[in-house]
Amino acid sequence: MAISPGWKAPDFMTDTTMGPIRFHAWGHGCWRIVLTHPAGYSTQSLRAGIRWARTCVQPVRLLGLSPLHSPRLADMPPHPSAITLPAMPDFPVIHDETGHIASLWRGIEVDVGPENPALEEHAAFIIDPDNTVRSTLLHPPATEQDFATVIHVARGFGIDCAPLRHIPRAA
Repeated sequence: MAISPGWKAPDFMTDTTMGPIRFHAWGHGCWRIVLTHPAGYSTQSLRAGIRWARTCVQPVRLLGLSPLHSPRLADMPPHPSAITLPAMPDFPVIHDETGHIASLWRGIEVDVGPENPALEEHAAFIIDPDNTVRSTLLHPPATEQDFATVIHVARGFGIDCAPLRHIPRAA
């Protein structure tokens, strides 16, 4: 069953590329954005998302899930749109060997007919500091996503960046 807005986000304990986390404790007092398929976003888009999260007035943490059926992000071949973990600091990614965490955070499965397997929508979940899912953004698996859409929705909840400091130009 897919997670819906208004529901309490499931808690879990797991290892990530940045060390072990317990989801509720790791995000205590922070907004969190969970991406079920971070490889569905371009590297440039994710970097922009990380920069945005770092400059927000309220703390925002990003978490990626490398689904069981996809290659480990660390094992992906170098490609302009591939995510390379060394270039993604402060962005923990879970590689879910058992599929347990993916089953908690999966998108909606779409029935595409009796001759084809179901397609699982990719999702971005926005979770508030009280562990309530505030929004679920779904997109088809075959499209490259832009993190700007996630930022746009997050701003609707009042999550925003600190204003940039005006630096006077030298004369």
